[in-house]
Amino acid sequence: MRHHLGAGSDPESYELHMCAKDYCFGRSDHLVGLTVLQLRDLTASADTLGIGSGACACWCALGRRLNLDDTGWTILRILSQRPQDEVAREFVRLKSEVRSQDDSHSHGAK
Repeated sequence: MRHHLGAGSDPESYELHMCAKDYCFGRSDHLVGLTVLQLRDLTASADTLGIGSGACACWCALGRRLNLDDTGWTILRILSQRPQDEVAREFVRLKSEVRSQDDSHSHGAK
């Protein structure tokens, strides 16, 4: 994936939200996991490696849901009150997605 920030853009202000999904025909799609990477952390790791191109490689643990602080929850509450704003609706949907419990992996499944 490649993305260029504008000349005046600061990586401190950006994050990369990644989610892995299982898309299946004939049943509902399932969220496998999600994570958020801060761009400032990615640029710091690329600088440490001496790559200089802004490229980096990293392992990302996929969680069941995003952990939000009070400010994050306040922002989601405010944005969720904008039903006509498609960008706000999509942002709230992405940030509030939760991976469901999979019954087939439980000990009681046969």
